[in-house]
Amino acid sequence: MIGPDPGQRVGAILSANNGVVKLLGFGVYVGDEVPPNEGERSMTGMLAEEELPNPKIVLDNGDIVWGCECWWGPADEMERELASWRAKEWKIETVRISDERLPEPVGNA
Repeated sequence: MIGPDPGQRVGAILSANNGVVKLLGFGVYVGDEVPPNEGERSMTGMLAEEELPNPKIVLDNGDIVWGCECWWGPADEMERELASWRAKEWKIETVRISDERLPEPVGNA
């Protein structure tokens, strides 16, 4: 992968649609690792089953986000992207990945 080196500060964005940017935050890219299996409905679950490494990002708020879950890159580049959305008067919303991941379906009781 060409991109940030482990230990480099990065930014992570979940989505940018309809005038709203969902910002996960800033943190550190720690390297590529096999993510935990967070359920069959998650991208991390599929990667875990196949034992495929993915970029691991530890955000300043302590959340762990995987590259497959977001758009991410060097912090300075992500700050420029956010500035361009602000200039277009897009709303920047900070969200937690735990609130955005799909829940596992509840079994039939």
